[in-house]
Amino acid sequence: MDLHVMLPWELEEEILSRLPPKSLVRCRAVSKRWNSLFNDKSFINKHLCLSRPQFIFMTKSKIYSIDIIDQSIDLRELHSSCRDLNSEYGNINTWDDLLFCEYPFDSKKGIALWNPWLRHVNWIKLSVDRDFEVFGLGYDNSRPQKVHKILLYLSYFPQPQKIAIYECASQALRFIDTPGDNMHISEIDKRSHVLSLSGNLYWISYNYLTGEYFIRSFDFTREIFKPFCLFPFQVKHIKNEALLAVWKGDRLSLLKQCYLPRNEIEIWVMENKIDVKEEVVWINLMTLTASNLPNLSGMIYRVSYFIYDKTLFMCCDNGSRDPYVPCIPCIYIAKGDMCNMIPIGSGQDGWFTHSAYVPNLNSVPFTISD
Repeated sequence: MDLHVMLPWELEEEILSRLPPKSLVRCRAVSKRWNSLFNDKSFINKHLCLSRPQFIFMTKSKIYSIDIIDQSIDLRELHSSCRDLNSEYGNINTWDDLLFCEYPFDSKKGIALWNPWLRHVNWIKLSVDRDFEVFGLGYDNSRPQKVHKILLYLSYFPQPQKIAIYECASQALRFIDTPGDNMHISEIDKRSHVLSLSGNLYWISYNYLTGEYFIRSFDFTREIFKPFCLFPFQVKHIKNEALLAVWKGDRLSLLKQCYLPRNEIEIWVMENKIDVKEEVVWINLMTLTASNLPNLSGMIYRVSYFIYDKTLFMCCDNGSRDPYVPCIPCIYIAKGDMCNMIPIGSGQDGWFTHSAYVPNLNSVPFTISD
C-alpha cells in the first residue's frame, strides 16, 4: 500500500509556520521549495506572529534560551558559534527582530547584531574614540533600503554633552546639532532599557521641571530627540518602579509596580501600533496582586519582561540583599493573584544579563568588515 500522501501546499506552509526556528533551520535541506519558503518575507513575518516570546540569558561562560510553557522552563544552551558574545561584560537588548549586544569600548569589541537560531553574528567594530558611549542602534526608515546608524554620546563634565551619529555602511562619524538642551541623554536615560522599534529608539525619561516621567524617542530619519508621550499613570513613591517593553511586536507596554500595597503590578499597553500617526492611547491590560511578587526597586541586575496570553513573564534576580543569601536569577510567572518563581541558576557564575526576545528567521541585515 502506498502511504505517501501529498498535502496541499497551503496546509504544508501553515504547518511549517508553526514550527520553532531551530526545527525550521534543520528543515532547509529537505527540498529547494522549503528552503525558498524560509527566505520568503511573508512567511518569515507569519512565523514571527505565531512565535512565543522567550528570554535570552547570558552569563560569563554560557548563553541560553529560556522557553516557558505551562509553568515550567526549558533552558537550552545555545550553539558554540555564539561563544564570543559573552566573553566580556556586555549588555543585550532587542533590536527590532534581532538581538543587539553592546560591549564596553575597552573590550575592543564594539557591538554585535545576532540571530541565535540562524547562528548569524555580525560584529561592528567602531572606529571612534573610546570615550564615546553607545546609546542605541536604528535606521532611516524613509528609504526603500534601511540605512543603519548608531547613536553615540560624549560627555566631558562640565562641558555640554555631544551627540554623534555613526554611519554603519561608511563607518563615518559626525556630530549632530541638539539645540536647547545641554544634556539630551541624562543619567536617568542611561539607566533606562532602550528599545528599538521601526528603526527608532524609545526609553523612559524624566522632566525635572514638571516632575513627570515620560517616554522619549530618537528619530533616526530626522535625527532628532523628541518626547513620545506621557505616562498613563503617576510615579509618586520613590520605590515605585516603571519598566518599558515591546508588546505584540509593534507597540509598547509599561509595567508599573506600586511599592504599597504588596508590590502590586499594573500592566499598561498601547492601543495602536507605534507608527500610527495618532495620539497615544494607553489601556490598563491587567493588575497583578500576588503576595510573593518581587520588589523590583533597587534590583542589583536588570529586569526584562514580556506579556503573553494575559500573563506576565519576568526575568530578574531573587531580590536578595542578605550577604548570606546568594543573589540568583529567576523567572517569575504572574497572573491575577498567583505568582510562580522558578530559579534558573545557582549564581556561581557571578555576572549575568538577559532580554526578552521572539524567535524568528530574520537574517542579520549587514556585515561590517574589520
